[in-house]
Amino acid sequence: MSDSPSEWAKPTPLGYGSASEAAHFVAAPLLAGACIATVGVLGSDGDKFRWPGPAMLLLTLAFVVLIASVQYGFHARRHFYSPADIDDWYPPGARRPTEETLRSAQRRDLAEWRRMSRRGSTAYNMGIVLLGTGVTLVLAPPETASLEHATCRWAAVTVTAVGSLAELEWILRQERVRRALVRVARSANAGGNPDD
Repeated sequence: MSDSPSEWAKPTPLGYGSASEAAHFVAAPLLAGACIATVGVLGSDGDKFRWPGPAMLLLTLAFVVLIASVQYGFHARRHFYSPADIDDWYPPGARRPTEETLRSAQRRDLAEWRRMSRRGSTAYNMGIVLLGTGVTLVLAPPETASLEHATCRWAAVTVTAVGSLAELEWILRQERVRRALVRVARSANAGGNPDD
């Protein structure tokens, strides 16, 4: 995870920067908007739902953490740039800092980007789980629903509940893998702090 001082630091995996931007700047705002719109529907037509209060709470929490994902992504983005960006900013013949100075700054900035982006990813992942759980409660049929209607809605509840649990399991598994990789990198660097 840590790069040699003579090299430019790289995100791991290399596509993580693009994936991070898609999550923080495209998906999270759209999902946050869906959360707040659904809260509005629940607020005005709560009697048509079985558990409008708990669903509103979960969707509001999802909204808040998805917006936190956007904010973390925004603040992380200012630390994410490539050697090509540096060459654009300092064209040939322009006065520029030494390569060593630029590489050192880029490594430091990339470490900050990793830290902030990881926080944004955690917020995004928790927002997905909260959204799925909130939608599960929204889909529960009201007590006055016909048997056919209730059967369909309980099937939908099952699908979203299973999906939300699968997402939570995926998040926890990925975090265990990340922590194991950090431990391996630390031991390889003899106690360094590569990507914590």
